[in-house]
Amino acid sequence: MNDHAALLRQHFLFQGAEELLSDALALGAERFSRGETICDPATAERALGIVLEGWAEAVAPTRERAVLAAFGPGDTFGAAALFGGEGYVSRIRAVTGCTVLLLPEALLRQWFARCPRMAVNYIAFLSGRVRFLNGKIAIFTQDSAQHRLYRWLRANCDETGCLPEKLSMTKLAAALSMGRTSLYRAMEELEEAKLIVRDGKRIEVIQ
Repeated sequence: MNDHAALLRQHFLFQGAEELLSDALALGAERFSRGETICDPATAERALGIVLEGWAEAVAPTRERAVLAAFGPGDTFGAAALFGGEGYVSRIRAVTGCTVLLLPEALLRQWFARCPRMAVNYIAFLSGRVRFLNGKIAIFTQDSAQHRLYRWLRANCDETGCLPEKLSMTKLAAALSMGRTSLYRAMEELEEAKLIVRDGKRIEVIQ
């Protein structure tokens, strides 16, 4: 419990809003086993999740192997599901045994009314997410190496989003008129942006 209190004290939501820490700890965190679903898009109550122990990940509901994000101690998920959103767009599952504090939307509304500083913290977090997503959008709107590569990968993947494992990086670089170094850099940037998933020679395009 003391470790949880220390972690929450450092969490963005409680900066300048320490008076609500005791309320958060009184809620009681939930424990999930490895592989267990924490939030399912079809059934989950709208809530902000804070990982206190272990690791979790967000996966596409229709593509379990497509990992969209990973969450460790202190990380937050579910912000997009709150306050007028359409609920969770991905499934959150435990990668290891993990402990998660779930803050329901109704409770957060009460806390924001009691403590405007917490509401400002939440807005600042969302602003950061918008900046991050704008970086992803830039890939689609600029004629960059990443954009050209992503367009080619989408055009040449199969119906499951996968590319042939025999894909030659040398031939691909030539087809896109870029050097191998630029190609690998663009591939890494697409992977960091969660637009592709690489597993050895296997490449899957997230469409």
